[in-house]
Amino acid sequence: MNSSKTVDDLNSQRNLGFMFHKSNDHNKAVQCFIDNIENNPNKDKIYFDFLCLATVLNKINTKLSATIIEWVFIKRPELKFAYEHLPKSLVSEVSLYANTIARDFKYNEQLTELKLLANSSDNRARLFDFLDAFHGLKQPEYGDVMQRPSYHVYPQLKALAFHPLSDFPWVELVENKSDDIKHELLQLFSNKSSIKPYIKEANTGNSGLDTLANSLNWSSIHLIQGGEYRDELLKQCPVLSSVLKALPLPVLSGNAPEAFLSVLKPKTSILPHYGLSNIKLTVHLGIDIPQDCAIRVGNETHTWKQGKLMIFDDSFEHEAWNESNENRIVFIFEIWHPELSSIEIEGIQTIMKLQNEFNQSAQMCGADSLLQEVKNVCKNTGK
Repeated sequence: MNSSKTVDDLNSQRNLGFMFHKSNDHNKAVQCFIDNIENNPNKDKIYFDFLCLATVLNKINTKLSATIIEWVFIKRPELKFAYEHLPKSLVSEVSLYANTIARDFKYNEQLTELKLLANSSDNRARLFDFLDAFHGLKQPEYGDVMQRPSYHVYPQLKALAFHPLSDFPWVELVENKSDDIKHELLQLFSNKSSIKPYIKEANTGNSGLDTLANSLNWSSIHLIQGGEYRDELLKQCPVLSSVLKALPLPVLSGNAPEAFLSVLKPKTSILPHYGLSNIKLTVHLGIDIPQDCAIRVGNETHTWKQGKLMIFDDSFEHEAWNESNENRIVFIFEIWHPELSSIEIEGIQTIMKLQNEFNQSAQMCGADSLLQEVKNVCKNTGK
């Protein structure tokens, strides 16, 4: 029969588990952390012991170890509670080891292949600095004090809040077609059934953005979302569809490209926040631009112009507002950061694809099923 453990009991059991691990008695080490998980009265606290369990399990079954690590990291909001009252040095050591296991398992053969390619130039070697930072094995390298992307940062890319349009040869193509694009998009906008709140749920981690959750004060019509093309809408926009095919849209598994109409209602503000990453730049095309609306990126504030593009890095802190009495409407899409080489893009795509697949697999797991699988593995190996 299970009995609840005190904080001191849990810490003693962890120390015992790591002692067994260092003496190569991995089965006993695993059992120590299973006992902690099953007998911890506070279920918000079990995730750190799952992480410890995964690190000692690595010597028995690397795949299951990596799966548990990914499952724990998916539980990031709960992790902050699990780490309370634990020595920071212990948390750092276990997290570092866990991240190394996850990185090496997930990329395996692909990592070796990418490393061979990356050795050929300094720029390609950035890919491995990115991979290490992505897994918490290196400190991220920010190019500006105002740049703090919420997901990951790619090292040594030029950090500009706004990028000059002259750097992009396709700008003229888009702006020359802007009248036709505007006509097509406003036709879509007139069909209100396609309009959805831009933020679906209040879980952004930013209380300012969460105030716009499920609100049409900031709404969108996505023609491409998370890499999925909405053909029924694109067919209604033949000029825009043709233009999009000519652009360097980023392709990332389950994430990109994205292209959508963005509508900010009168007297509405989007409070300061950060985008996901600096590997992509955000492009806005002014569709219907009233007075008294603007966007700030980093320390620069710009106003949109109808039929004109602006290109900025949303990994910088940014905010937007519409103080007018009319809707502000822009069309938004993304492009690769122009300093990424083709081999770096290929590497990023490989990393994100494998990460997405691994996340999907880990999300299907539960605490009880993972514990049972660990017990079965240890019983079958006899290690």
